[in-house]
Amino acid sequence: MHDTTNTPPPAAPARGRILLAGLAMAVPAIAIALTRLVWGDAIPVDVASHWSGTGAPDDSLPAAGVFLVTLIIASVAAITAIILLALPKPDMRTKRMIILFIGIAAGSAASVWIIPTWLTVQAGSVDGAVLGWWVVPLAACSLWGVIPAVILPAQPLLAGAAARPAPMDLGETEVGAWSRSVTALLFLWLTLALVAIGAVAYTPILLGGEPGVAMFGLSILAVATLLCASFIRLRVSVDWRGLRVVSLFGIPMKRIPLDQVDVVEATDIRPMDWGGWGYRIMPGRSAVVLRSGPGLVVTSTSGKQFAITIDDPEEPAALLQALAARVASRV
Repeated sequence: MHDTTNTPPPAAPARGRILLAGLAMAVPAIAIALTRLVWGDAIPVDVASHWSGTGAPDDSLPAAGVFLVTLIIASVAAITAIILLALPKPDMRTKRMIILFIGIAAGSAASVWIIPTWLTVQAGSVDGAVLGWWVVPLAACSLWGVIPAVILPAQPLLAGAAARPAPMDLGETEVGAWSRSVTALLFLWLTLALVAIGAVAYTPILLGGEPGVAMFGLSILAVATLLCASFIRLRVSVDWRGLRVVSLFGIPMKRIPLDQVDVVEATDIRPMDWGGWGYRIMPGRSAVVLRSGPGLVVTSTSGKQFAITIDDPEEPAALLQALAARVASRV
């Protein structure tokens, strides 16, 4: 990875995105303050604070206390984010993760104040503040941190020139191809564990003659089991089509055409740098991480990155660079 000790100042577009992300982090606090100002005396002493369903609330809290606590949480989150974005360290990847979490806290605080208070003001009393479809925006506001995290510019996870194998020497008429199957025992054991959990948890219910009760849970468990099973064995190939990753069930998981390949690197991949194990999707990059160790990192012409853990990645990296360079020379 690049050393961030003497990082040059970000380019103008990057500075603009950092500023925009900082403004986005301030939105929840501003929204809390503005709604308090606009509603003014219309806000009752107590506001709805808890629902067991989508009907009438079953609890309330003093409006002044809810306003003060939520404003403090959202303001502290905004100030923390702005200070963090202004500092040269940590790197942008770490900043994005921190912004995501404190943005979730700020968005949640705004939703806890704005939606229950609005419902109470409209109903004229706590008892009439029926939640209804407002449960959707109430839940969605907690995802506010995703917005500034996506806005922030991506920082490539490049390993440096030493990790870029020289392009493979191919003749004009030679067609190179490389393919390998990758097995992840971790996902095999996870799949077996999910099957065992399903058998232990739902067999008594099914035998008891109440299949309807178990169907929802079984459906979720089945989807999770299939997702884990799809990572047990992957087929990774490099040829005239570019880089392709296909799952155990033949489902294409990733394809990068040759004309979209910019930089190819063979480097060590640490799961926590890419969001963990499995198929990870983050702003500006994605990865198939089956373990910690050698892997392939491809940066596309759009600046997005894709990583996958494979043994001896130097050979596919060299071939992919050669094939991509051939396509680029014909443009």
